[in-house]
Amino acid sequence: MLRNNDAPANADLGRAVTASELVQYILDIHNQQLLGGLQVLSTGRYKKTSVRASDCNGWIKKLNFNTEGIRKRKRKPEARTRRTMAPLQLAQYQRHSVHLMSRVLNIRTNASPFTLVLDDLNQRGMPLIHELVRRGLSRNINVVFISFESTQFHPAVRNIPAHAESSGEQILQDLRKLMSDAKESLVIVDSLYELLEVEGIDMSTLFNLVAGKFASTLVGVYHQDMLPSQTAQTSYAPQPLDLLKYLATSVVTCKSFAHVLAAKAAKERSLPEPTHGLLQGAEGIVQCLEANDHQGIVLEAEFRRKSGRPESETYFLRFARPSDYNVPLGNMPFGTLKQEFVTLLDQVPAFASQEVLGMVYAAAGDMEPTFNLGLTEKQKQAREGVVLPYFDAQKGEGGEGGRILYDMGPEDDFDEEEDEI
Repeated sequence: MLRNNDAPANADLGRAVTASELVQYILDIHNQQLLGGLQVLSTGRYKKTSVRASDCNGWIKKLNFNTEGIRKRKRKPEARTRRTMAPLQLAQYQRHSVHLMSRVLNIRTNASPFTLVLDDLNQRGMPLIHELVRRGLSRNINVVFISFESTQFHPAVRNIPAHAESSGEQILQDLRKLMSDAKESLVIVDSLYELLEVEGIDMSTLFNLVAGKFASTLVGVYHQDMLPSQTAQTSYAPQPLDLLKYLATSVVTCKSFAHVLAAKAAKERSLPEPTHGLLQGAEGIVQCLEANDHQGIVLEAEFRRKSGRPESETYFLRFARPSDYNVPLGNMPFGTLKQEFVTLLDQVPAFASQEVLGMVYAAAGDMEPTFNLGLTEKQKQAREGVVLPYFDAQKGEGGEGGRILYDMGPEDDFDEEEDEI
């Protein structure tokens, strides 16, 4: 028996509490804790409340500018995968892969501190850069653009004209000034080759400034068709591209959609993959006609976890439409994103449909060899007039022992000495 000082709140103070009442009281408290996030329906059942907000307030970064201090990057412990985890189904794998690319495009925290974009003349990486800028501005993120090649920008983008007569120290000083009044920023460099080779900025210094001190995101474009400079001092040093790939947390290679379709057609016909542009080795050809396809851009992405394990997948990013974003709110330059439109390459109808495979097989059937296997009408008539040596032996005349008759022509050379030997 318990006294009234240990009794539940709903018990009378003038009497003791029995054991059954105490057990019932504990069970009621336990059920209230379990059903705290559930709603009771009219049928008596419980429905779990939605944790997703009905609006897009979580998309926009609030109070990102005019801050007193610098926001530190949140370190979340990475969950370990269970060894007994069941294999992912196809739909789960597709959602997981799209989610990885969506986090990079949406500039989520700790998604990818340094994203390396590789492009060439056959497919430029500017469509991807434009999409990153658009989504960054729609989330109220401070976008800083270090421009060596680009000349036109959105008014909300803060530009550092690096193509002007400025040194590497001046570029870093301007970058530090433009990032100091925002919690989170997106720094884009349209030519890492010019930044490293011409301006002489150390990549580790830039990475520590953007991703370390200001806890922001760095995106750099490197043109693969530009040859690095070779000097006696740097002959044994690693190439700039190798160093960038080592430091990058995500590597995205841009390819033309038309070239990917041509490579698939060649693979279906067991032919070598075709080359385009400078790789053709033809004199005067720098860029092919199918370069920079207007349908979209193919992205071969490699995401690297903190443990070092990479995850690779191929995506297709079409050009953004006005219907993909909501109406801008207040002074925002762009509205919030309605729905993610980046997809896996295998899910693109123009790439995985049976019509494309039919066109591939039709192209393989129409392929003609370099020599003619048929006969002309004149050759057929000459073949019919040829008299074979065993023609008379097939008549079946008896008594002749099946001998073969051969009539010598004027062109035959008969040597009598061969019979005597």
